[in-house]
Amino acid sequence: MPTQRAKSFLSHRPKTSSAADDGLASQRAAPVLKKTASQTFSTYTDAKDVGPQLERVSEDRTIVDFDSTHPTVFSSVKQMYRRLSSSSKKRPPPSELGDSADSAMSKFRRSSHDSEMLDVSATCCLMPQSQTQSGSRLTRRFGSMRYRRQATSGPAGDAARYNPGPPPMPTNYAGPPFIPTDSSRGSAARAAAAAQNERLSLSKQARRDAEVTAKFLSDGDMYTAGDDVSRDNESGVGMTCSSPIEGREYPIETRHDPIQYLPAELSTMILSNLTAATLAQTEVLSKAWRAAASSTYAWRAVFLRRFELENHVSPTPIMMGGAGVGKKNGSRFDPGQKWKQMYQVRCTLERRWAAGTPNAIYLNGHTDSVYCCQFDENKIITGSRDRTIRVWDLKTFECLKVIGGPANLPVASSSAPLDIHANTVLNPRSVNGTPEGRKLYSVPTDYHEASILCLQFDSKIMVTGSSDHTCIVWDISGEDYIPKYRLRRHTAGVLDVCLDDKYIISCSKDATINVWDRQTGTHVKELTGHQGPVNAVQLRGNLLVSASGDGIAKLWNLDSGTCIKDFKSQDRGLAAVEFSDDAKYVLAGGNDHVVYKFDTTTGQLLHTSSRHGGLVRSLFLDAHNNRVISGSYDQSIRISHYDSGETFGTYKDWTTSWILSAKSDYRRVVATSQDGRVVILDFGWGVDDVHLLEGR
Repeated sequence: MPTQRAKSFLSHRPKTSSAADDGLASQRAAPVLKKTASQTFSTYTDAKDVGPQLERVSEDRTIVDFDSTHPTVFSSVKQMYRRLSSSSKKRPPPSELGDSADSAMSKFRRSSHDSEMLDVSATCCLMPQSQTQSGSRLTRRFGSMRYRRQATSGPAGDAARYNPGPPPMPTNYAGPPFIPTDSSRGSAARAAAAAQNERLSLSKQARRDAEVTAKFLSDGDMYTAGDDVSRDNESGVGMTCSSPIEGREYPIETRHDPIQYLPAELSTMILSNLTAATLAQTEVLSKAWRAAASSTYAWRAVFLRRFELENHVSPTPIMMGGAGVGKKNGSRFDPGQKWKQMYQVRCTLERRWAAGTPNAIYLNGHTDSVYCCQFDENKIITGSRDRTIRVWDLKTFECLKVIGGPANLPVASSSAPLDIHANTVLNPRSVNGTPEGRKLYSVPTDYHEASILCLQFDSKIMVTGSSDHTCIVWDISGEDYIPKYRLRRHTAGVLDVCLDDKYIISCSKDATINVWDRQTGTHVKELTGHQGPVNAVQLRGNLLVSASGDGIAKLWNLDSGTCIKDFKSQDRGLAAVEFSDDAKYVLAGGNDHVVYKFDTTTGQLLHTSSRHGGLVRSLFLDAHNNRVISGSYDQSIRISHYDSGETFGTYKDWTTSWILSAKSDYRRVVATSQDGRVVILDFGWGVDDVHLLEGR
């Protein structure tokens, strides 16, 4: 059997091309190679450059003795020397090529430029004897082979010169056979075997991945004909792995805690994008994570992302009560606030709203029906049939002042105390008829001589409407409430008012709506179109919505003064209306005991609430907290989801008579009744740190 060839020790092989035979067909014992520009051979004849004579090297059971003279070997060497040096500028004379292998090899020295190239002339020296005798077949094989550089490891210098490996195998060849590396072979053979074993260690999986990639890059048929991806095969779109991708388990020593490596600012910024529940869970991972996850900045972002109010129209609508987002100075939040505790408090309040567990606080003082109310974080202002306006402290629940005419001074009541709810926590007595009560009473330069039916205020002014057909604009920026001017045009009682930075709007039993300039009090325009009393109005930018006893809610454009859409009830007249902050929806309620939700763009009725037991006298939309508050003549207050209209809280008989007005904010409902009292349903009573949510 022919013996196996030894593995190449060379780290690189020169790229050569086959050359035509020069006519010496009978003497083809060595491959004929063209000399390239990178192949420059220099010869040295100095005896000191000749290394020691090599001993016998065992290569695959064939022993080649360099001390003996083999005619076939040296004939091939001479011919190859002549071929390789034929184009050299410094061609050595042929006579310098000795008859021995050692003297022949000593004439070859590569320059530093070609130290990595293969000395092809020495290749046949290690061929088995049986193969060297078939010179013609072997020469044709070597002559047609193109050599390429390979990034393989191996010996250099004389060892590489005298122990070359076989030429590279074809690409479709499965690989040369395993080469034994027993200790009886030479060090060169062992090194060759080690290099070969290293190449054979390539896994089958890696070869398959390489084949898939090669097929893709060669425009192989990876996709079906006409596939769009196949026309974009250079981008890598559509490439798939040849095997499923599995998660890699990294050693423990290679895993790093990002919180310990990232700057604190960057860690906090990343954590601020988590939900509150996830952020709270990260605090238990380690001390470092707890410090980062508990940062004020992270919880501030989480809190405001959920609870900060959004403004959809300009001017900004007047906000009822407080925002529940802490202290602000203009548009900037005060530093140093406890955002994590504030978030926990808001969540506690939300759970109480859902469970329906408020506490009751009663305010006593009015001597007749309380028709209207409004509140902010510091005070509640109410208007009554007793022709007085009262201001209440929302922190202490004491009456701060009473405003009315000289004939309307309240006196002590001789009637029995009214019933209170079981969940009552405060029910302070009235101070009417006492020295303290008389001290609270003030008579301004102008006042109403009839019932106070409606009111609205902001930080600078308050507007009140009365059964005396007029409105009074008050300056409330100081301690004393000073009347500025009176609005006269209506011919019947003023049932509702609203305002913004530009206009004051009033509506009346005379079925008209009047628009007034806020700064001067001059009349701007009158809106007509309703066929009955206009019971309620709401303003959003240049859009106004009104509700009337004729059973229709109308949407008006204030710039043109025209009605642009009607929203009709299913049965009877409407007594209350609300306009969403984004001006997309209208809520209306009245004599048919339900609350309607309309789309302002299409005019479509979206849904109808469950029925109250009586007329829906009051409506309030708290869109920021997704709640609708409705008060009815059935003595109940209902709380519904703004989105769906589903009722989730009903509070009946917390007063002894009709509910005439009901408003809310993030923690409470303030309602007024025909029995002359104000009742507060406080969901934050007794909650720790609830004061953190209060504004300035």
